[in-house]
Amino acid sequence: MSHPDISYSREMGLTHGDFWRILPRAMGEHRYEVQGDVVLATIHAGSLKITLGPTLERRIALMCIPYSEVSFHFSEVSEEQQQAFKVHFDLRFQRGGG
Repeated sequence: MSHPDISYSREMGLTHGDFWRILPRAMGEHRYEVQGDVVLATIHAGSLKITLGPTLERRIALMCIPYSEVSFHFSEVSEEQQQAFKVHFDLRFQRGGG
């Protein structure tokens, strides 16, 4: 069965160092390789390409908050599998608050 490609991008409040440190846990059981600022992964019978954009800064008064745009492109991954991956991935990158 063929599945449509799913692509989206979002800003994540992190530096590249944060991203690379957390990535192994966020990928879970999925095999992946890193090529520069790109992560190529196998998700079930399909594939995922994650592209990490440059670290930028958002300034609020005297505060400086780093963020990067992160793009995801799923190919031949069902919507259910993509959603399950996203939940696992997002939980690993979630920061505490209160």
